[in-house]
Amino acid sequence: MSEKKKTIWKKIKPLLVGAVLIWWAVMIVFLVRRTEVPQIAPLPDFNIVEMGELVSEDYYSVTFKGKKIGYQSTIKRKIPDGLLFQETSYYKLNIGGSSQEIVSEGLVTVDDKFRAKTMSFSFSGGGYETDINAVVEGDKLKVEFKTPSGRRGAVYPLEGDIYITSVIPDMLLRRGFARGSFDLPTFDPMTGSTRQYRVDVIGLDRIKRFGNDEVWDVKLIYGPLRTSLYINKNGTLLMEKTPEGFMSVREDKEVALKLDLRSEAEIDLLSEFMIPLGGAVIERPREAVRVTLRIKDLEAGLFDLDDFNQVWVPDSQFLLIDSRGIDGATSPEVLPSDTAETHDIQCHDRRMVSAAERITEKSTTDLERLEAINRHLFENINKSLAASMPNALEVLQKMRGDCNEHSVLFVALARALGIPARVNVGLLYMEGDFYYHAWTQAFAEGRWQTFDATLGQSPADAAHVKLTSGNLDQMLALLRFGDARITLVEVEYQGGKIER
Repeated sequence: MSEKKKTIWKKIKPLLVGAVLIWWAVMIVFLVRRTEVPQIAPLPDFNIVEMGELVSEDYYSVTFKGKKIGYQSTIKRKIPDGLLFQETSYYKLNIGGSSQEIVSEGLVTVDDKFRAKTMSFSFSGGGYETDINAVVEGDKLKVEFKTPSGRRGAVYPLEGDIYITSVIPDMLLRRGFARGSFDLPTFDPMTGSTRQYRVDVIGLDRIKRFGNDEVWDVKLIYGPLRTSLYINKNGTLLMEKTPEGFMSVREDKEVALKLDLRSEAEIDLLSEFMIPLGGAVIERPREAVRVTLRIKDLEAGLFDLDDFNQVWVPDSQFLLIDSRGIDGATSPEVLPSDTAETHDIQCHDRRMVSAAERITEKSTTDLERLEAINRHLFENINKSLAASMPNALEVLQKMRGDCNEHSVLFVALARALGIPARVNVGLLYMEGDFYYHAWTQAFAEGRWQTFDATLGQSPADAAHVKLTSGNLDQMLALLRFGDARITLVEVEYQGGKIER
């Protein structure tokens, strides 16, 4: 490994889990078919201080495994024909010794049946800022995305009404907390997709977490994600927690907002979310070309482990990874989404096209173009943890960030040249443990190829475990992998040396 790569590698470790956990925090904030149009979605002007009659004002301390990492607030007002929700959140995270702050604000109006009508969100972190405005008009959601690189409009067709998860306590109160399940369709403008949450009303809290008060235990489920809500008989959310150790608890305003902004966060999330490789060590992971792992206690159907360079054998619980590709392995077909422009992968923007052409001007094949892009990003993006929602144009201008920023810009540059590409999310082995990571794969020379611009690898070594691919919101699913256990069966290095 070159001295430059060794120097850069020292900066990589704090970026891995941080990228996933920041994305988790962002997506929790933005719980809400895309056709690109040059239309902006204006929101009605109003003065929040004078808007409607105050209904409730709730503040929450946010903790991870008992240590405070931030706070949230929800202010609800009665407006004509509905409600206005004003939500704010602040997180301070310690990730590998790097302190990161995330701030978000949201305004959402709903009608008297709790259906979302207008939404306005703002997010800032890591030097990046994003504003989103959205208006429901009939069977369409009109959205405006605003970042320092410009404004973009989009219109998404809706199959029905959409909601925000903040209305769940009010909905349950109106339903009399009837036991049972119902679906709650939401829309995520960050990925342009409808999400179907399932709300399970379990019953009264039997553990009596809140004394003798009547509190309802409710589960919110989306794919692999599980969240427990505890709501009192008046429809007030008292506590929310996840199996991974995140929790928000309703408290007095002064208590909830008490957070020493000058001090470092007490708990290092990097160490909390590593996944150990039991009983063995991969001595030279960056030189591994073939790795066989055994993964126990992996929830069935949680991840799509089969790919052109991975084979999952459920009976033996073996996962075979070969950086060179595996004969007979499942090779995913190229999808329209692999060449599509999205609000955060602006592959048709002239600035992106020009950059892609400049970076690859000496290349003659698609594979050479992809290798040139990978090399350029590795050498020119400043490796730093970015508490942000990756936006390819912003990364192109700032040229700094973690594995998310590297991956999003790689995909945008590849698609700008008409080359199919997608983001992979999964695990990366280093120094005895696996950490969450993002890299890319692209289609060239008649087959898929892997690239890791953060590490400067082409192909990515076999110590990368791809769990899923697509949009970065897939990272939310990674938090469920912590229930599984990994052991090493065999590793083959460059040159043919095999260790067991």
